[in-house]
Amino acid sequence: MSSSPLFAALESLFGLPAHPLIVHAAVVLVPLAAIGTITIAFWPAARRRIGWIVVGLALVGTFSCWLASQSGEALQENVPRTAAVADHAEEGDGAALFGAAVFVGAAAIMGIDEVKRRRSAAGQPEDPRLRVVAVVAGVVAIVLSLLGGARIVQVGHSGAKAVWEDPGGTNGVNPATLTTVPGGEAGGSGGDRD
Repeated sequence: MSSSPLFAALESLFGLPAHPLIVHAAVVLVPLAAIGTITIAFWPAARRRIGWIVVGLALVGTFSCWLASQSGEALQENVPRTAAVADHAEEGDGAALFGAAVFVGAAAIMGIDEVKRRRSAAGQPEDPRLRVVAVVAGVVAIVLSLLGGARIVQVGHSGAKAVWEDPGGTNGVNPATLTTVPGGEAGGSGGDRD
């Protein structure tokens, strides 16, 4: 995995495994972009103000999903293989597609809006077919956003469960037993886990 600098960076950041750091971008940006896409789908004032920002968030969120998947594969080689980790890895394999679904929905809305605005600026009459296309694209964008945002939340939740609820999980520490030890390092107060 570490044959290129990018993939080497996906293994660790700042001395920590990269996956837990990168995944937060995906689980925040994709649902946020999904909410934004639903908002701009049928609210023209919001579309004019934040439409391209939503497209940008969706694009960065999609890229974050891909980075999270790649860094997760690197991390998977270094953690115990449990059922919860295997389930999360399987779910994470398609996460970037769900992020991309949100991006496609937002980009479609803004692309159609751009065509409508340019036609209007050129003094061309409104095409009723374009209005129908805009409504259909809005409905499809909402469906894609709901599916994409929900799926990313599910993948993130399964990862959290793999770490914190699985007794044989990736860290082997129950968060309820975490304490801070002198020197600021986290340690478990629940004894050894074998």
